Parts: sequence; C-alpha cells; structure tokens
Amino acid sequence: MTRALTFLAAVHRAEDRRATFYLLNTSPNRNRWAVTDRALEEALPTVIGKPLGCGPGYRTDRHYPEPMDVGAFTEAVKPDSYALATAEVTDREAWRRLAEAEWGPISIVITSHRETCSECGEDLTGSRDPFAHTHIAGGSAHLAVHSFVFNRADFIDSPAYPQAGRVPQPVPLPLLAGFYQSQSTTDQAQGPGAQPGSNPEEEWKMERTEEENQRLKAQAQEQQTRIAELEAQLRGLQEKQRGELLDQTVKARLRAGLAADQAKERDRLTKLDDEPLRILLEDAQKASTRQAGQPKAQYTAGGDELQAAIEDTRMRLFGHRRGA
Repeated sequence: MTRALTFLAAVHRAEDRRATFYLLNTSPNRNRWAVTDRALEEALPTVIGKPLGCGPGYRTDRHYPEPMDVGAFTEAVKPDSYALATAEVTDREAWRRLAEAEWGPISIVITSHRETCSECGEDLTGSRDPFAHTHIAGGSAHLAVHSFVFNRADFIDSPAYPQAGRVPQPVPLPLLAGFYQSQSTTDQAQGPGAQPGSNPEEEWKMERTEEENQRLKAQAQEQQTRIAELEAQLRGLQEKQRGELLDQTVKARLRAGLAADQAKERDRLTKLDDEPLRILLEDAQKASTRQAGQPKAQYTAGGDELQAAIEDTRMRLFGHRRGA
C-alpha cells in the first residue's frame, strides 16, 4: 500500500526565473511523521523533472486533481539532514507573482512506500490509519517513512507555519537547517483550516535568522566600501606612476636631442599608453649614452703642425710626400 503525504515548504531564494526551496528535513513534523535520512537521500533524485504548479486560474488555496504546471525542478541537494531543490519557473505570470513576493510557500506531495512506528519498529505500511497506532496516537512516537518518492509541488497561499515564505536575502546553508518546520496532512490537501497556532520557538528561530541576515548584509556593505577605497588608492598610484613615466620620457628625449619643445612633446606623448612610453624612454636613454661616449673633436694644433701630420700619414701610406 502506498500513501500520499503532503507538506509545506518555503522558498529560500529566487532569481533569473529560478527559485530554490527548502523542501524537507528528517525531523518529526507536527503531524507526527518524518522521513529517515536514508529515505530522503534516496528519494532526492526523484524530484528532478517533477512539476511545480498551482490550481487552475492561478489558484493557490489547495491542491487540485488537474493542476496547472508553471515550472519544473532542475536541481536538488542534501547538504545535511535536509533537502533543497531548485525549480525553473517557465510561466511568466507565475514568475511575476513569485518575484513580487505574492507567492512563496509550496506544498510538496510525496508517495510513501514503507512506514514503521519510530518507537517499536512495527511495519505500518499496509495500515489504513497508521496514526491510530498506540505509540503514535499516544504521542510518544511518530510515523517513520523509510521509502518514498517526490510527486509534485504546488504553490499555496496559506502557510502552515509562521516562518514559511520568501526569505529576503539568501543565508548560508548551515544556518538554514532547522529554520523551516515541515507541516503535513495525510491523504488531504492543506488549506486555511489546517493552520496550527503560533509557535514561539519557531518564531524565535525566525527572528534570529533575520538578525543574522542583517549582520551579513552589514558585513557585505563594509567589504564593498573597503573595496571601493582600495580601488581608489590603486587608481591614484597608477596615475602617479604614469605621470612620473611621462616626465622621465620627455626629459630623456630632450637630453638626447630627439625633441626641442618640452610642452609640445609632453602633449604629444600624453596620448600614448605606458608601454610605448617605456620604449621611447629606453631609446632616448640609449641615445644619450652613445653621445656621452663619443668625445668631441678638438682642433688645437696650428696649421703647419696639421699639415706636417697629414704628410707623415701620406708617407706611411704611399711612400712619398706631396710633390715628391
């Protein structure tokens, strides 16, 4: 005997037409049933491809025999003793309602294949009313689901627990565990009449979540401010280094005789990137070095001495002097 169970989940975050939902954990819910960790791990792949929907005409008051599909689940993970799943919302109107926080909670439908009493281990799979079992009815145990598959999920407008709904900012996965308490019914859909009273413990957890969100947002803002300051400092250093490179290049070209007007040369070189400037600087420095290594010719000897030196050279080269 298989049994259909439904429970509410909450949207964790939504962007780019993809919404991530906190699906289910392994803690006993208020309707006295829970899935085992192994069952959740084995069932997780069955959510992939399953539809995300709502009632005809975008109704969200309960499950319907022939719901309208507005998306499908594409990813699922089990970080710890809970599961997250991401759905792609393909319907434009459904996405608008989700993005504008008009929609949030979803009701998950699973099919249970094997169940036992969590206290005595009795197999209750074939039982017509497992919740009438002595230990479960007495409140000392719950129905343990050892095997199940995901069927579908539908948006629902009446949260069955205080913290259900859209979380303004994503929070780290470890903090998310325990923030949502599954609320289910057996063989019937959830609606306004199934809502329990306020749970102070869960509300306290939700309040702590909001405080943590605010703290994380403040830290992120501080980091962004610091990054902006560092970027401004970096730009200042880069501008200073470029100014120094430009000054060195202009002066070197003036010394090498490659430019005559300092203002015009600076204006011309300002249009160049840093790498061409470095090449021009090196060329100008090399030209200055070559000029420094070539002594200027000095003509200090008199005319007769110069003529005598010329004739001595002619004698060595040709064996005679001029006129001989």
